[in-house]
Amino acid sequence: MKFPRILVKLPNWIGDAVMAGPLVAALRAHWPAGHLALLARVKVREVAERLPGADEVVGEPAGLGALTRLAAAGAWDLAVSLSSTLSAPVAFAAARIPVRVAFAGGGRGAFLTHAVPPPPRSLHQVEHYLALGAPVGAFRPAAPALAWLIRPGDDAEAGRFLARTAPAGERLVAIAPGATFGPAKRWFASRWAALGDRLALERGVRVTIVGGAEERPVAARIARLMARRPVDATGALTLGATAALLRTCTGFVSNDSGLMHVGAAVGVPTVGLFGSSNPHWTRPYGPAHAALWGRVPCAPCYRRTCVPGRGYACLDALTVDRVLRAIPEAVPGA
Repeated sequence: MKFPRILVKLPNWIGDAVMAGPLVAALRAHWPAGHLALLARVKVREVAERLPGADEVVGEPAGLGALTRLAAAGAWDLAVSLSSTLSAPVAFAAARIPVRVAFAGGGRGAFLTHAVPPPPRSLHQVEHYLALGAPVGAFRPAAPALAWLIRPGDDAEAGRFLARTAPAGERLVAIAPGATFGPAKRWFASRWAALGDRLALERGVRVTIVGGAEERPVAARIARLMARRPVDATGALTLGATAALLRTCTGFVSNDSGLMHVGAAVGVPTVGLFGSSNPHWTRPYGPAHAALWGRVPCAPCYRRTCVPGRGYACLDALTVDRVLRAIPEAVPGA
């Protein structure tokens, strides 16, 4: 099969878009001369621009009509949708793109030429996305890996921030206390603070808190609880610069969030903390990283908030000692 023009609809969440990177790389490796474009919503555009292998990033317009017109104008030969929504397959079919691939279910099958059965959640999300390449010949590579392109402007922005906030040569361990999904994926502020103080006391490193502007309140709470003030980068950097900052860190501890996958992609040894979600499915991908699961009988429940009376038992099972013990395995020499 030959596909001179390929369009890939990225997922709509930052972490999922990062985990789509190995599929993008597989498509590029199979069709090195093809024009490969990534269709991305505004929220994940910074991710799309940093995934190796793409020739173009196309902004996804609002509305099915606009999306259909965009798909038709591109004269695409192959369209692959990694999103769980119905709009992209419908638009691709209406635009008469000859080969259309996505996961079956959700009503998508009627609009696809290749409806792929979703793999079980015992397989990592990266493996799920790679399965979408098989029907068109872009099979799973021998050693898939996450990747992230750091732009010069990203390094410059992160460097300016660190010059203002951290002494030169100081070793940093980053923490990401946020998670968009809900409190069932967020470790407690008091434990983040205790972890940060013990890292400073026992390992001689300083904590930097990363995240978007929405994480500023929890970062402020953590800072107030800590004996040694952390470097607070929440809301201070673009996503690209946050990735560049993470690359300078000795290690990274994160809730199950988009930033956890960004950290894994830039190569900082990453420890992911899991409560209501399933680490088999979305753990930080790669051999240098670790996942800790507060596994209790009701987990994984995939709930945003805990059932009243259970007190977030899955998160409570993640003690500071347990997290601290995990860090040397993922952060050599920390």
